[in-house]
Amino acid sequence: MKKNYFSFGLLLTSGILVSFSGRENIEIVQKFTKNFHQLNAAGSPGGKTGAPGDGNCTQCHSGAVQSGSGFNLVSLTNGGTAVTDYDPNTTYQVTVTMLTNNPKNGFEIVALNPNNTAAGTFAITNATNTKTISFGGKTRVTHKLVGTTLNSWTFNWTSPSTNVGTVTFYLATNQTNSNNSETGDVIRTSQHPFGSQAGIAENTKLETSIAYQAATNSLNIQLDSKVDGSVFVNVVDLGGRSVFTENLGNVSAGENALSVRLNQELNSGIYMVNVAVNNNMIAKKIYISK
Repeated sequence: MKKNYFSFGLLLTSGILVSFSGRENIEIVQKFTKNFHQLNAAGSPGGKTGAPGDGNCTQCHSGAVQSGSGFNLVSLTNGGTAVTDYDPNTTYQVTVTMLTNNPKNGFEIVALNPNNTAAGTFAITNATNTKTISFGGKTRVTHKLVGTTLNSWTFNWTSPSTNVGTVTFYLATNQTNSNNSETGDVIRTSQHPFGSQAGIAENTKLETSIAYQAATNSLNIQLDSKVDGSVFVNVVDLGGRSVFTENLGNVSAGENALSVRLNQELNSGIYMVNVAVNNNMIAKKIYISK
């Protein structure tokens, strides 16, 4: 009889230990999760831009990725003058902007050449708000903790020493609700291609005419391409900001009729439209009238 009491007591004690152990594990996981996201508030861990070879921010934050076209803006300026393409071995100021008044935000950006390797070099000009990080052999720029109070960040980018063709800036932004967890944040990714001035001037593989249709708020693009490949359209305003980008899928060599609907938020004005097929880009100026 005493043996049975002992067995029952041992079983009860074991159950209590298991119960406390489980509760401790839950608390540890919860504490780790909270601290992990507090740590990410000081910047992306890297590799979350949505670029080839990268993941995206939903690996740490719940929810689906949304398009950042028209919301994520990237501009290049040289001596205060906005540019829509780059010269080799030239330093530009890059401005990343989120079109929001949200009180807490974040970003990660990387620049890649057509071979999806790092293009150019970044340099931090405001170490209070931004920093560089390295992931996958590529240097990126992300926010720091103080920088999460902003919706716009600036830093420098020096272009490659030679013409490498179109350089694409892959950007992911996080519009956070600041609840110290992975829920409730809005993740947006976007691509912002900038062609080489030399490459655009020498381009003989693309011809295009572009017309704006006010009734549908769209661009009708007649594209004569001598190469097959994926088509990207990038719209840049006169301030040098990449305000719209879209992948129109693949085209075959020859004449192609394409159409893309723009964001309603775009105001009337003059814009530069860059059309790229593989490593070839052509630029046309248009007027949007609403």
